[in-house]
Amino acid sequence: MRLTAAAATDAGPRPANQDAHYVDLELGLLIVADGMGGHNAGEVASQMAVDAVVDFIRATNGSQQLTWPFAFDPTVSLAANRVTAALRVAYRKVHDAGEREPHWSGMGTTIVAVLVDSGRITIGHVGDSRAYCLRGEELLQITEDHTWLNAMLGVEAAGIADHPMRHVLTSGIGMSLDLSPSVSEQPLAVGEHWLICTDGVHGYVDADVIRRMMHALSADAAASAVVKSALDAGTMDNVTAVVLNVHPAPHV
Repeated sequence: MRLTAAAATDAGPRPANQDAHYVDLELGLLIVADGMGGHNAGEVASQMAVDAVVDFIRATNGSQQLTWPFAFDPTVSLAANRVTAALRVAYRKVHDAGEREPHWSGMGTTIVAVLVDSGRITIGHVGDSRAYCLRGEELLQITEDHTWLNAMLGVEAAGIADHPMRHVLTSGIGMSLDLSPSVSEQPLAVGEHWLICTDGVHGYVDADVIRRMMHALSADAAASAVVKSALDAGTMDNVTAVVLNVHPAPHV
């Protein structure tokens, strides 16, 4: 199979863009992060978390010390261990920086980190940024939001767009004394389209619109179109989209 990927971002109506992202198909790593609105230095937290994950995944690429300083979990794959450890390292760096620097106190970020390796995809996330997979005509939400509303109502929360607690997070990089990220993995399949995005996208762009754009457009054009659609829909937040497309292997 052959992969293509691209990202797009916009500050939207906000004075600054607190989102961060990363795309590197050679490393097999794609990330979006959303600095928490209402907290200090959200843009610092999101970029710090992205940098920490990138540095950890790069440093452990082919290394035997794959999850240090955390214990290796033999019940999940090597990739899942690396993604889990990378997110926990990011948590420590953001949390410690917030404790150390008074002007960064309380900063935090959501994050989705996707690692592609040997025909499989591993998705780790914290908070309410999301990963979607488009298979055929079915757009699947792969991640489950770490929000108060989702914890209380489960699947019923998806139908409540205007609840005042909709964006209250129960987990985020930098928020608590420790971090247990959600991690899942599955095989990649030719013809799939993946989207990882911040809540400035998924709170405003209809699933049918996402489906049409991802089917019809290249990764670069789809990422830009998703961001533009969120802006046109009146998003109230920063907007970031990363698109990954899985193509057949080229004929030799």
